[in-house]
Amino acid sequence: MARRYLLNLVLMFSPFLLDGQSLPAIQFTNVTAEAGIKFVHYKGANGISINREEFGPGVCVADFDGDGWQDIYFVNGRDLYNRGILARNALYHNNGDGTFTDVTGAAGVPGTGYGLGCVWGDYDNDGYPDLFVTQFGRNVLYHNNRNGTFTDVTDQAGVAGLESGAFHSGATFFDYDRDGRLDLYVGSYVTLGPNARRYCVISGVETSCPPSVYRGSPDALYHNNGDGTFTNVTAKANLYQPEGKNLAVGAADYDNDGWPDLFVANDGLNAYLYHNRRNGTFEEVGLLTGMALAGQGQAMAAMCISLGDLDNDGNLDLYISDFQKSSDHLWHNDGKGFFDEVSDAAGITIPTREVLSFGGGFFDYDNDGWLDIFIANGHVYPEVEKANSEVRYKQINTLFHNQHNGKFVEITKQAGPGFRTPYVGRGVAFADFDNDGFVDVLAANNGDPPLLLHNSGGSGNHFLSFRLIGTKSNRDAMGTRIRVVGNGIAQIREIAGGGSYLSQSDLRAHVGMGKATRAETVEVKWPSGVQQIFQNVEADKFYVITEGTSNLSIQQFTTGKRKVSSAGEKKQQ
Repeated sequence: MARRYLLNLVLMFSPFLLDGQSLPAIQFTNVTAEAGIKFVHYKGANGISINREEFGPGVCVADFDGDGWQDIYFVNGRDLYNRGILARNALYHNNGDGTFTDVTGAAGVPGTGYGLGCVWGDYDNDGYPDLFVTQFGRNVLYHNNRNGTFTDVTDQAGVAGLESGAFHSGATFFDYDRDGRLDLYVGSYVTLGPNARRYCVISGVETSCPPSVYRGSPDALYHNNGDGTFTNVTAKANLYQPEGKNLAVGAADYDNDGWPDLFVANDGLNAYLYHNRRNGTFEEVGLLTGMALAGQGQAMAAMCISLGDLDNDGNLDLYISDFQKSSDHLWHNDGKGFFDEVSDAAGITIPTREVLSFGGGFFDYDNDGWLDIFIANGHVYPEVEKANSEVRYKQINTLFHNQHNGKFVEITKQAGPGFRTPYVGRGVAFADFDNDGFVDVLAANNGDPPLLLHNSGGSGNHFLSFRLIGTKSNRDAMGTRIRVVGNGIAQIREIAGGGSYLSQSDLRAHVGMGKATRAETVEVKWPSGVQQIFQNVEADKFYVITEGTSNLSIQQFTTGKRKVSSAGEKKQQ
């Protein structure tokens, strides 16, 4: 009896064991400098930081030039105190050899104000992703000219947003009415006008003020008119929330009715879940579905929104990060329109209690077919250590491994040297930057260089990657659901922009296959209603699926003068 009890304890708490077997020895290494990324976030503070200067930055990735490699856009702050300090955002082109080149100047995308978040989306369906940046004050929309350059079309498109005092935050492109064109939701945090209070005294220390000191700020939903312009339909769509304090936003079909719904994280207020009524309007159902408040009925300082099927039951579950001492939150989707908070049972409550969590969410780092969780951590009050010697401003990020049974185990300390240095973590994007079949992690840090964590792989597990191209549906395939059956399980992925915190990840659907060398079936359901099924799909390849076509094709990766297929074949261009 004693031996059995001891074995159960080991299996329950050891980060090294899964079903009695050792976990894959995957390591994450900080390769930021090695990759040639020299960007450093500038918060722009003048003495003690104010609220605005602690909440950025976000980061977003996309293949902006169509060469098959994911590029990076970093958002930066600005000098708003007339000190003559220059700062700009940065676009880094992926060279396909593990390095990146800063092409901001040539591309013409420096940003036009104090930046906070960003998202990519091909709003005109020309095959090249465009770039939207949320800022303090006016936002900016850059149209991709398809030649490595961009044009500021903000005024023409009509998406500048509020001009004065608006703290624009999370955004996402999504096709809410399924007309084949990407619409745009833009969240806003607090109203921070010129006469707004700058500092507060918390625990006897002067620091920036909490959101409760400020009024909220209205969000915006822009409908894509199909002619390069957008129309603000926030009130018409029943989304207008003038006192919301939005941070992160995610669009996903939580009830499997084929229409994208909208999740919005608020700081100190109920989280919103806007159910798509399928007629151009939404109904806010956060309280009805059980995800508006934490398990004890308290409002969250909600930062990250992430949706993924943690138990492979065909329903998208929900992760929202929270403030230090409050722990993060994990909800299980019961498939009947309700979310049950399972944070304690899943094992994330205690490990996240002593950190302040921001961006990140679900991704399968070891390709075992079960979604794991990464969260970037960092406090919002630089002076916090003066008030409490046990709390740190810079914090270590967190990695959880999915145990295949509804539980997660924190493996941060075993995950490699990339988890040994504390930062003030904010936005996070997931992408396979080197196209080696394992997902890497990119964390944007406040007042510091970013953290590019290379995934070493080596688990022995297989993968599938799918780039989806819409024809009747929007070109980016946002809102498309893909279901992969293999390795004894069925996994779903939904193509979606936004999410995390002020950030956006690789839009390719990455599916870990475990020990399976092929998928039995791959099913694709497009927003247009088109459905496709592919049989006996070989693993360890990067595929392209075009809406309505009967065959899978192999994604091509261009490096210099050579074109490289995902199967390793090289051809002269």
